[in-house]
Amino acid sequence: MTREWNKLFIEAKKRLNTKKISPFITAGTYSCAIQTIDNNIYTGVTIVTTSSLSNSAETNAILNMINNGENKIKKIIILNELEELIMPCEEGIKNILELDINPEEVEILLEEKTIKLSDVLPDWWGTFRS
Repeated sequence: MTREWNKLFIEAKKRLNTKKISPFITAGTYSCAIQTIDNNIYTGVTIVTTSSLSNSAETNAILNMINNGENKIKKIIILNELEELIMPCEEGIKNILELDINPEEVEILLEEKTIKLSDVLPDWWGTFRS
């Protein structure tokens, strides 16, 4: 793992901490760290509720990034509760793609390799927008 990936892994691992916030809300089972093209890092955790407050770790990291004035993702790491590197969820992939970025430029770290977002969804409909 390169230094850049290791830094993202450490930031995601810091946030990985399942907490029962109330009888209706659990947070922190999954965590995400995003590195932007400006080399800033933003994190997020999964929030699971019985209402519409629920969000994936990726979505929360993206919202954090946008709230800080950035919108270009370079690298992304998602950890599950066992500290394993996993793929972004469907909601996370959709939200990443809707940032209007080039999916071939976004790298995802998995256990054995890095992949490009375009490998996950090579024929994304948004590519054909005018």
